[in-house]
Amino acid sequence: MTYPRAHLLDPNGGTYHLTSRCVRRSYLCGINPDNGYNFDHRRQWIEDRIHLLSKIFAVDLLGYAVMSNHYHLILTIDPARVSSWNDETVLEKWHSLFPKQQNSRASTLKNEPQSIEFDTHQMATLRERLGSLSWFMRCLNEPIARLANKEDECKGRFWEGRFKSQLILDEVSLLACMVYVDLNPMRADIATRVSDAHHTSAKKRALETNVDAYLVSFNRPEVLVGCGYSLREYLSLLEWTLEAQQSIRPTRAYPTTLQKKTGILGGKAWLLQLPQPGKWQRALGSRQALRAYAKSIGQSWIKTSARK
Repeated sequence: MTYPRAHLLDPNGGTYHLTSRCVRRSYLCGINPDNGYNFDHRRQWIEDRIHLLSKIFAVDLLGYAVMSNHYHLILTIDPARVSSWNDETVLEKWHSLFPKQQNSRASTLKNEPQSIEFDTHQMATLRERLGSLSWFMRCLNEPIARLANKEDECKGRFWEGRFKSQLILDEVSLLACMVYVDLNPMRADIATRVSDAHHTSAKKRALETNVDAYLVSFNRPEVLVGCGYSLREYLSLLEWTLEAQQSIRPTRAYPTTLQKKTGILGGKAWLLQLPQPGKWQRALGSRQALRAYAKSIGQSWIKTSARK
């Protein structure tokens, strides 16, 4: 059953796992194994666009992976943050996405700040959009589709009709979802190690030092990522999980920090926390968290494929 978007997204914000696929799941963003067509450069388009939008919208970008025919995002949307921005900041951010046209009303607003007071409805609309997850995804997908169609000299859909979203309810599920997303290239056999997984947040964090401009740092005390993990601990967990999924006996020891900070005892218990490929549910969390979420939206239960 397809739920209305209003039933899936909390107007007050939250942390979400998002994914969007190319139409017919075609390899429109990578190398097609059937005919050898190479559209791999479009993955960089998407990654660059994600970085740009993370600095414009009221979001904290936690993780991403851009694949050959789809991408994954994990982010926190915070609509209340927009209220702290003054009108000039809102206009500047909006015009960086949609440049004002000459002699338009938007340009008048920009050049004559006093007129903003008489257009409170328009300013309220722009603030709502800059704190909207749907508008974030629209501003991500639509320009990529236009660029790709122009390059292919064609018309029509590039993405499937709707992006999918999962609300993440607790930090164990957030940590598990981040690991799941960062290991996508390895599951797809397009990389063997985290350091080889191009267009992922894990590689950005591991190999680049100046990522705080668009990715949430593991060292920011006000944002608890994965139960307060450090970057080194997180990368160690990624490597252990990768080995555990690829072999019967990992060469690395099970991370003791995972046990201490989450209470998850043993590697098998941790692997069961990871989202299952091909299975999709509208929220991720413990049984207790899922029950509380179902009650908050007026439902008796939430369908889940997780074994927790």
